[in-house]
Amino acid sequence: MELKIHPKDKMTPLERAKAIAEKRDYDRIIMDPFLGEIKARLIGKNTREYWRNEDSLVMGDIVSMNRFGLDGMGVGPNAYGIAEAMGVVPHYPEQGLIYVESHPINSIDEVNKLKDITLDSGSLKMYYNATARLREVADGFCGVGASVSGPITLAGFVLGTDKLLKAMIKSPDKVHDFLRYITDNVKKVVDIFNVLDIGFSMADPIASCTMISPKMYKDFAYPYTLEISSYIKEKSGRAPSYHVCGNTKKVWKYVKNLDIGLFSVDNEMDIDETCEFFADSKMVAGNVAPVYTICNGTQENIEDEVKRCILAGKKCKKGFVLTPGCNLPLATTDEKIDMFLNAGRKYSFI
Repeated sequence: MELKIHPKDKMTPLERAKAIAEKRDYDRIIMDPFLGEIKARLIGKNTREYWRNEDSLVMGDIVSMNRFGLDGMGVGPNAYGIAEAMGVVPHYPEQGLIYVESHPINSIDEVNKLKDITLDSGSLKMYYNATARLREVADGFCGVGASVSGPITLAGFVLGTDKLLKAMIKSPDKVHDFLRYITDNVKKVVDIFNVLDIGFSMADPIASCTMISPKMYKDFAYPYTLEISSYIKEKSGRAPSYHVCGNTKKVWKYVKNLDIGLFSVDNEMDIDETCEFFADSKMVAGNVAPVYTICNGTQENIEDEVKRCILAGKKCKKGFVLTPGCNLPLATTDEKIDMFLNAGRKYSFI
């Protein structure tokens, strides 16, 4: 299936990105609606059918690109795909979000039972094959990426978030040993996917100050996130993007030092303040409220918030990407997604 330029766009994603990088004229800003499981609906599949089938993953991205005019493609493996490769049993409901059904270890003392990842672990080969197919389809048209997990979220999936947080307080040395295993295996995933000549993104929702203290971030999240981001940049030649849910303001000084090219923020954060802080150091992505504004808001609500974000993004010397604050909920209609993206097109040069 051939990729096509959206009727309201004038450039391919690669042409647009190149023009922006070279400070030439371009048709609109870069946008990502964070569709997530909505891609399943677009190809007539339920959540389980989408996430468990290579053809569905590929077709979901191609159809989404042609329907909405996206700026890139990518299908995982995400935190759940990597966690599954480590022995986690994820549950894929017919409709709804994936969740962990069982953990491979029950205690921080059992970390030595975990096995290193290979391409044959879990469903990793399915994600690899789907990514390779997208890379071939997208050649010369748009970039393709692989998403990896940040260390804290992945550790939480493998052990259980409550047990991980308790261990951070009671057994910090053991947590560091655990995070060494986590980090080394995320790097193995990077090695596997990097041969495809793609970009990388990293998300670590649990690393939020909503979940852990700034000191916990400094001690447990920052050093391993820095190692992973630096490794990705060294191996791929491209700095990854980084998304953390919730409130991150108290750890921005650490985020600023990560080897990332783009920092994506939750809608809980003030986008003006975020862009001002990272104005000279990072691209910023954000941060229209996915539920309140895009899913449940009016066209006027959506346009007002899009304008607010784009105006804030003008402070970012490295660039700005218009996105929701997190993945759009499954209930978000195609019409609302169009409103969001069309507002981005309309106000790109406000």
